[in-house]
Parts: sequence; C-alpha cells; structure tokens
Amino acid sequence: MKGLCLLSMLLASLAHSANESIYELAVSTNSSWTSIEIRDDAVWVNAPPGKSISMNGRKGIKSYTLSPKKMHIRTMGNGEVTMNLFIKSKNSVLGLDLCKGKASSYIWIKSDQSKQKNDTKQKDYCEKAALVLELH
Repeated sequence: MKGLCLLSMLLASLAHSANESIYELAVSTNSSWTSIEIRDDAVWVNAPPGKSISMNGRKGIKSYTLSPKKMHIRTMGNGEVTMNLFIKSKNSVLGLDLCKGKASSYIWIKSDQSKQKNDTKQKDYCEKAALVLELH
C-alpha cells in the first residue's frame, strides 16, 4: 500500500512538472539599478540545454543577483544593459513587479508574444505588470 501511494505521488509530481515550460525573456534597461520580481508561481531558472544567459552592460555592471523570485542588477552608470533570462512557469501569463531607480530611465521586457515597458517619469518607480507568454 505504501509503495502504491509513493508511486502515485511520484507520478503526480512528474505530471505537474511536465506541464511547466521554460520561457526566454529579453530585458533591457538604462537605469542605475533595476529589479524584476515574479509575483506568481513561476521562478527564474538556469538556461536550458543549448541556450545561455547573456548580459551586456555598456558602462559596466556593478552587481547582479538572481534568486528564484527576484532579479536585481546595479550598473556602473546610466548606460544600457541588455540580457536574456529564463523562467519556468505552467501559466501563459506572468505577473511581474518592474522597478527602476531613476526617473528618466526605463525597463523593457519581452517574450516571443508580448512586451512591457516601464518608463514612467517617477524616481524609484515600481509597476505591477503582466506579460503574456507564448504557449508551446
């Protein structure tokens, strides 16, 4: 009985993970600091086989932190930073909090089907955004 229960739990776990997909997001910002926090059940993940995470900073990158729910980057100046990041999600909509550190800066993030730009002229501005992801 225990073996059957354990087997059914394992199969349920495999079925749950089979429904999750990994999506690539393109991110661009010119803020001296930027954070992107995931609000739902998705998580940031390492690049899948055959892909890589890349980051380019025009004036240099001071620090970069990536936890399962939050990405934070500080730059050496106001030069543009572009990167690609990966998330794992079972949903086709991703809830995000986009934050930037300068009133004249922007955060731009997109998937294959959607994009979101945070460019409100407010210092230390955070915006709740939803990004529609491509279904496979």
